[in-house]
Amino acid sequence: MSQLSLTIDLDDDGTAGLSAHFVSQGFSGFGEGWFNLCDINEFCNSFEKLADALEGEPELIAGQSKVDGSEYLERFGLRCYVVSGSGILGVHVTLSEYPHTDCRPQEISKVSGELKVEVQSALNFIQGLRSLCSGGVTEATLVGRR
Repeated sequence: MSQLSLTIDLDDDGTAGLSAHFVSQGFSGFGEGWFNLCDINEFCNSFEKLADALEGEPELIAGQSKVDGSEYLERFGLRCYVVSGSGILGVHVTLSEYPHTDCRPQEISKVSGELKVEVQSALNFIQGLRSLCSGGVTEATLVGRR
């Protein structure tokens, strides 16, 4: 079974840290990123439009760079798209650990993979993510098709 689970750290300034755990076909990983709540809400709206109308390619991405701006690292990435016109959506997940200062790129653990989901599962996840942002639940989960 493939699954993405998100938890949140809500801050008083309108930002939130999303932590993700991803499991797919024997691979697993963890990553996190900070977002403005309005950006998460915009992602939810775009993902909902994708699920309803099968159009668009919403993304929610957080990255990190060194102080000098070099070596960009995607620490948390969700990219959503249509896999088939019969209502199967894809969510490509990219996660990496938080690197320590001046580590080599090869030291950083990363995982990426695709979840294929049905429209209703996507809509349930979107509702869960919105509820997560309002403090209504402690976890939002997206389960891939078997």
